[in-house]
Amino acid sequence: MKRPTKKSFYEFMSKRFKEKYKDNQGYLTLLDLIQEADKSDEAFLDLVELTMMNRTDRLIFRNKQACMGIEMTPAQVDEYISIVEYALEYVS
Repeated sequence: MKRPTKKSFYEFMSKRFKEKYKDNQGYLTLLDLIQEADKSDEAFLDLVELTMMNRTDRLIFRNKQACMGIEMTPAQVDEYISIVEYALEYVS
């Protein structure tokens, strides 16, 4: 597994969201996603599907997360999807 640097991750997220990205948990999420996507083609494809969600799909995703006890704002969903997109670049 290739491993992205924290610096490159924070630069990517800061450019994407037009402000200095400071969430330390985001980098750990990135590493977890890379590891998960490397496990199987199915896991990889599940993450790819997340990146192709439209507005309605994102709302459904937020609702599913809420049912599992994970409350996310629309901005947090956008951040998560950006982390997924970045993670997919590092999957072998």
